Amino acid sequence: MNPQMIIVLCILAFMVVMLLTHKLPYGVTGMICCVLFVLTGVADLSTAFSGLSSSTTILVAPMIVVASALGKTSLVRRLRAVMDRLQDKNGFLLVLALCLVTIALSQLMGQIACISVMLMFVQTLDDESELSPARMLFLVATINCIATSKIPVGMGATMPGTINSYYSGMVEAENLLAITDYFKAGILPLIVGTIYCIFAYKLIPNGGIDKSQVREVKEQEAISRRDELIIFGVFAVVMAGFMFTNQLGSDITNVLPAAGVLAFILLNVMPLKEILTILTSDMVWMIASMSVMSTVLGSTGVGELIGETVLAILGGNPSGLFVTIVFCVVCTIMTNFLSNMGTMALMSPIAAATALAGGMNVKAVVLTCCVSAWFAIVMPTGCSGAMMAFGIGNHNAFKLMRFTLPLVLLLMISLIIGINLFFPIYG
Repeated sequence: MNPQMIIVLCILAFMVVMLLTHKLPYGVTGMICCVLFVLTGVADLSTAFSGLSSSTTILVAPMIVVASALGKTSLVRRLRAVMDRLQDKNGFLLVLALCLVTIALSQLMGQIACISVMLMFVQTLDDESELSPARMLFLVATINCIATSKIPVGMGATMPGTINSYYSGMVEAENLLAITDYFKAGILPLIVGTIYCIFAYKLIPNGGIDKSQVREVKEQEAISRRDELIIFGVFAVVMAGFMFTNQLGSDITNVLPAAGVLAFILLNVMPLKEILTILTSDMVWMIASMSVMSTVLGSTGVGELIGETVLAILGGNPSGLFVTIVFCVVCTIMTNFLSNMGTMALMSPIAAATALAGGMNVKAVVLTCCVSAWFAIVMPTGCSGAMMAFGIGNHNAFKLMRFTLPLVLLLMISLIIGINLFFPIYG
């Protein structure tokens, strides 16, 4: 081990501690690492900040803006109108509608926004009924957690690129995720988890919600028909670009969201200040910096060292089933006590390094980590959705385990089956 590898390991250790404790925003942590790479001579300036101009950042950052714009359209109001019409229906129909609408909204907006929209409806339910606000709020949070970005539209279209940024510098292009790969890995857990929730929601403790913790959620002002058509048009073009990447080329596909954002600015569809806020958000900084970390891990040999170490722990030549079980269990436990985004960022490079060292399918091991990182509903520390559901619903984590533990076990089993079906470890 040379001095450069020792320096990289020290910087990596700092990043791990910060990701685990979340003492600093993820993007700030990543940028500190980039600066340290330059100051210690591990990487030159252009390499250390190459993530800001990487194809992944150029694709994902504007795509988040496009997805945010889509969330402003009448789609959200129409989905809520469906909920209003079903309020007086029987329990099964209402629960089914809650699940389906939450799945739809989970592709259009972030966790907090999605649950806030659903909370406007949930809090009107009767505290004494079988479908009480506290019970239905936790149901919504659970579905949101396992459904977020699973379908490659809206925010879902950004997830594969985000994951790629965590390990892209360590692998060749063929080992990076295509836009439908995260969907294929996550669809079986989503289906199994949704069915479980529909039929087992009564295991969630009943009761009212703590309205002192509910911020007033105002109805979003309706946008003009002109702006809505422009947003739908941009979204359709971007989605078509993803579908025809082989014909158009990756450069054209990756720049289409940026072209769409420019159209929003020039046609005054979204306020410039809002667009700039999204483009400079912590998520974007994290994506840019994590791609640099993966590049450094690959170029210095530290990634190979980590992969060989994990492989030795796994037994040198482990079976594909064993690999998926180990990574799935580790990430599921981590994500419930830390955070889902932190778990993804931390475990993706380790998964990629292990797969490379063992001659495994890199996509399979990375996807195992990233999908299981969203099984974060057992503890309130797992994700922002869980925090809202536990806090507002006054839920006790131990009492909820009769609902959450069987759910997580089913999610893990279905993920392991799905990974070995669609992405064989040694395939």
